[in-house]
Amino acid sequence: MLRRRAGRDGPAVRRRRDQPGTADHAAPCELTGEVVTLRRDDPVGGDLAAVRHGGVTAILVSRRKPFHTLADFGELDPRGYDLVVVKIGYLEPELYDVAADWRLALTPGGVDQDLARLGHRRLVRPLYPFDDEGFEVPHLEPLLL
Repeated sequence: MLRRRAGRDGPAVRRRRDQPGTADHAAPCELTGEVVTLRRDDPVGGDLAAVRHGGVTAILVSRRKPFHTLADFGELDPRGYDLVVVKIGYLEPELYDVAADWRLALTPGGVDQDLARLGHRRLVRPLYPFDDEGFEVPHLEPLLL
């Protein structure tokens, strides 16, 4: 998702998204907006469209596609937006270099970093971070030999 500083006009589109997701919250939704850019046959993402509604531009892909580099955004330059949201585990170096600031959201999905939420069953206990009890604060003062 990109939040644009200044808009430009483009063709209107109305699309209902019915592709099932991998989580309960991935229900179909209807989107009305302007097509900012359209790219066909991306080797990873398939068909891609950037659609703007108000001050928000969303990049829609027909297949899963990570956005790790500036080139992944195609004609859209993330440096021209006030806010850029990408669904990746950690901010890749090229995107980190152009970010004024960043936040990590622990969300469900293919790169979920919340280990306790993943439902591990066959663990030798106690094991951090799955158990709160039995772990002392480590002694971190270096020992010089």
